Amino acid sequence: MTKEHAYDDIAEHYRESKWLLFRHYIERYTLFKVLGDLRGRSVLDLACGEGVYTRQFKRTGAAEVTGVDISREMIALAEAEERADPLGCRYIQEDAATYVPDAPFDIVTAVYLFNYARTREALDRFCQTCFRALRPGGRFVGFNDNVRNPPRPGVSLAKYGLDRTCRYPPCEGDVIQYRITNHSGQAFEFENFYLAPATYEAAARAAGFDDFRWVDAALEPTERDDPYWDDFLIHAPLTAFSASKPVTSSGEP
Repeated sequence: MTKEHAYDDIAEHYRESKWLLFRHYIERYTLFKVLGDLRGRSVLDLACGEGVYTRQFKRTGAAEVTGVDISREMIALAEAEERADPLGCRYIQEDAATYVPDAPFDIVTAVYLFNYARTREALDRFCQTCFRALRPGGRFVGFNDNVRNPPRPGVSLAKYGLDRTCRYPPCEGDVIQYRITNHSGQAFEFENFYLAPATYEAAARAAGFDDFRWVDAALEPTERDDPYWDDFLIHAPLTAFSASKPVTSSGEP
């Protein structure tokens, strides 16, 4: 199956997975904490999927939001939501590795995009797309498989509806197999790929970002006294990251 069609068959199940508790109390909380105030900003949401965050960016005050995804079915779901509840979001079906916007954005997001790069060269292309899409001084924020904490044998996070496995210790390009189980009991699987944290950091520098940093996933304060989340945070499968485009640059990559 090509990457263009990898999510077409699971698009509905993936959309349903957005109701899993970790999505709200950890993923969404961390992402918006790192993003900060979006009011009046233009946002490019790469790997937007069915547009769940694209719409939330608009609802929290972004002036302009464009979502880009390679999956035809994911974009179809996003456009159906826009027709049902018009917010002014724009959606484009295209490979994030080759997308070139008409004008630069204030903020670029890449939520679970980089973990689809199996090689340094593929990661370079993603990083370059993000860098070029930003205005000088613009911010880049993403969410990712936690390559700083690859899955270990005997550790399961299935009680949260998420589990991942791979060879341990992983090597560059190894498959990380994800299995998501929704509240309905419906399970589906997909692949991410492992690249070392240093590979991510080097690709970001090569693209032109000089302040790339990892941001640990955090739990919404209302849940912090609940021991239910302990295993998820100890074995954190997800991480955020942040960077910005220099106000002055010696040139584009």
